[in-house]
Amino acid sequence: MNIPKLIIWDLDDTFWKGTLSEGSVIPIQKCIDTVKLCAKKGIVSAICSKNDESTCREQLTEWGIWDYFVFNSINWQPKGQRIKQLIENVNLRPANVLFIDDNHLNLEEAKYYSPELMTAFPDIIDELFDAVSKIEKDDAGFERLNRYKILEKKQNEKSSIGSNEEFLLQSNIKVQIHYDCLEEIERIHELIMRTNQLNYTKLRSTREELEALLNNPDVMSGYITSEDKYGEYGIIGFFAYKDNKLIHFLFSCRTLGMGIEQYIYERIGFPELTVEGSVSAEVGKAQPRVTWINRESSDNAHDKITDITKNFRVLMKGPCDLLQIFSFIKNEDIFDCEFTYTSDEKHSLGVAIEGMNHTMQIVQSLTLTDSEKAEVCKLPFCDSKMYPQNIYLGKYGMIFISILTDVNLGMYKKIGGNQIIAFGEWLYPLTDKSNWNKYTNKEVYTANCKFTREILESFSQEYEFIGRMTPQMLVENLKFIRENISAETELVIMLGCEKEFRQNKLEAWKNRHNEHIEFNKAVRKFAENATNVTLFDVNEYITSQEDFSDSINHYKKRIYYLMAQKFIEMINSHSSITVQQTSKLKLLYLSLKQRIKEILTGYR
Repeated sequence: MNIPKLIIWDLDDTFWKGTLSEGSVIPIQKCIDTVKLCAKKGIVSAICSKNDESTCREQLTEWGIWDYFVFNSINWQPKGQRIKQLIENVNLRPANVLFIDDNHLNLEEAKYYSPELMTAFPDIIDELFDAVSKIEKDDAGFERLNRYKILEKKQNEKSSIGSNEEFLLQSNIKVQIHYDCLEEIERIHELIMRTNQLNYTKLRSTREELEALLNNPDVMSGYITSEDKYGEYGIIGFFAYKDNKLIHFLFSCRTLGMGIEQYIYERIGFPELTVEGSVSAEVGKAQPRVTWINRESSDNAHDKITDITKNFRVLMKGPCDLLQIFSFIKNEDIFDCEFTYTSDEKHSLGVAIEGMNHTMQIVQSLTLTDSEKAEVCKLPFCDSKMYPQNIYLGKYGMIFISILTDVNLGMYKKIGGNQIIAFGEWLYPLTDKSNWNKYTNKEVYTANCKFTREILESFSQEYEFIGRMTPQMLVENLKFIRENISAETELVIMLGCEKEFRQNKLEAWKNRHNEHIEFNKAVRKFAENATNVTLFDVNEYITSQEDFSDSINHYKKRIYYLMAQKFIEMINSHSSITVQQTSKLKLLYLSLKQRIKEILTGYR
């Protein structure tokens, strides 16, 4: 049989023998045992009975079973609409609910109002008990039952408060994103397999598939916990996305109506989401913004601390070096990340957008007008998300940026305009016709853009190549950024590697270590006289050729692991929050994976 998430019990001649309003009743031990067993297996029980509530409570309390029920509906009204309302109150779909009653008219009435509802006569009890007995997972602490009791208390209070938003504001809802997903893989997998109403992608990954996903350094994933003044809800959600496209996005139905799904979608930057099937709550940029989560109540206003360390947040903005470091950090929901991503807005799907973290574009995200940005975004290797302003608008305790793209990418200025776009290897200008075959034949880096001679011709008529970033220009951009972010924010600049990568085969990367020396020197001089600027020197970690992966900008996993330790030390020294590192198991897994790749490709 299909195992329900909720069982709604009739009482007279169903849960007990006899009719309570006509005299004494006799308990049916198998029913009592079934309710208790269900509670231990995470299946909740409720009552829908035509009776006097106080009398029923007294009888069930005497038998020691009353506290096993939630959301009881005990009165003399017809059952159909009451059951429909009860199901809505517990935030479940009727298809996940079983109603047991000895009267076929009650069963038919309930089905009329809730067509997907499972219904049965009391003779199903033995079969139900046997089926529940076979469930392997135990909930001996009655966590699920207790969470529904919290939900029941909330529903009761909600009915006495004016607007829904007023109720949510006074609920003091706190939500956190956690990134140590491997440590909670069992609960996450259970959510993936069980959640329907707020499962937006409906992808039922096996445990093995989920583990591989969580170990993929290109995938950003997190699980969500929540609490409010009524109690704690534990792990109630999970997301995973790659290339700015959501793979998993799901939440427990017990949080329905709290706005958590929209809040998380806002927090992770509205990645592309393809909704499969029906869901009970829409999310998106067009939805009203969630203002009641992680908000201090007015009752605690005198306890607020204006110091930036009170609500300490960190922005990590840069290419693969910062992404790799971040993969070894687990935290308490304090990070915003802006890494290189692939766009899904163009005909050439999967175009890598890395110019967004070039300091020239970071500057122009604030200086260009919206119409000027819109013109740039029309280019086939650009998109509408490449000018984020979080670095200026967000209240961050620390901001980490990297100069790697500045040293590498070529820059193009719009003819007669102010826009400057950073793209591709500087050695092969897009506007030089002698390079066009290289781009159309993908002999040089294209960021996965499908270039044609028509595209290159059109671009050359609008933009002119102005070379590569110079150390002096970089310093000017850094000064601008420092002056326009919050004065209290610590700006951490990640330097380039000054050690030669001897196996380099790319013409554009020849002498890159010497170029890094030149750029690093200028940045070090800038930092000497700047307030709240810290340098992160990768050269303290790169000591031999064995530390490199496949380029001067890519290192072995153990190097990123060590760098992550330093990042954590820096963050913890600036905040009252303790950030932690992932387990060494992840390092071992990723290092082995990297080594296998090297062997298969014949590298090293």
